[in-house]
Amino acid sequence: MRSIAWAALTFVAAGIMQGEQGNSPPDLYISKGACPFECCTYHEWIANRDLTVMDKPNGKPIAQLRKHEQVSAITGEIETHPLRFQIRQKGPDKEAVSIPVGSTVYLLHPVGEGFWLVWFRGKVIQMDPQYIGHGPRYQWWAKIKIHSGQVGWVRMNVNDLPFDQVDSCA
Repeated sequence: MRSIAWAALTFVAAGIMQGEQGNSPPDLYISKGACPFECCTYHEWIANRDLTVMDKPNGKPIAQLRKHEQVSAITGEIETHPLRFQIRQKGPDKEAVSIPVGSTVYLLHPVGEGFWLVWFRGKVIQMDPQYIGHGPRYQWWAKIKIHSGQVGWVRMNVNDLPFDQVDSCA
């Protein structure tokens, strides 16, 4: 009888832990194809300074870009450490999923105009969480093809873009 009770308790505990894991994102979330501001676009870019091209995000150098060199921007990804945040005021949602006031979300990274990519109950959606303050730590990487044909990654910075023509609204 004792082993049946133990098995039942283990089953319930596993279910609770699995539910909690589904409600919170991994410690490091990678947002594939991301561009962290409105009008951010991947196409032909021009380096506005000398840059190092890496084999992968946070990888090893494979090439050097010189200022004024043109590249073909293919895609990007954002590596983020999600930040837990409680919704205190309702803002607009871009998705069909509506998040009630009082709910806990995890901020992943900005997507522009006050909207964020957020993790809510195992789903990733875009919304305006009415968040003010320092967001989660994140790194933005762009996958590019350089004139030699090599494909690599460059670290990007929203506040100091290393390429011209990243912002299609500018």
